[in-house]
Amino acid sequence: AAPDALPALLADADGIVHATPTGMAAHPGLPFPAALLHPALWVAEVVYRPLETELVRTARALGCAVLDGGGMAVFQAVDAFRLFTGREPDAGRMLDHFAALTLPGGALRPSGATSGTG
Repeated sequence: AAPDALPALLADADGIVHATPTGMAAHPGLPFPAALLHPALWVAEVVYRPLETELVRTARALGCAVLDGGGMAVFQAVDAFRLFTGREPDAGRMLDHFAALTLPGGALRPSGATSGTG
């Protein structure tokens, strides 16, 4: 859709998946005006550096359900590990380790992900 159609599209949307470089460390800012966000939206961010993008911060402050780009980074690593080694990685363990490294107190993992045992 054309950028001028975005206000009407977001007014009727349930959620947003943001997958542009906007919000990355070298490209700060929002991908669209903050006024287009509303609490009924869920927002999934693909940017993982930084995890707390302006979009994530703004959407969370407005009451949107938010998923930062950490899961995308981890599952990209899961697939790469599988391709490079031919071994099945423990995605739950990788999510737990990522959370321990990046967020105070750990992070909630996507539903269905389980923690590894070792």
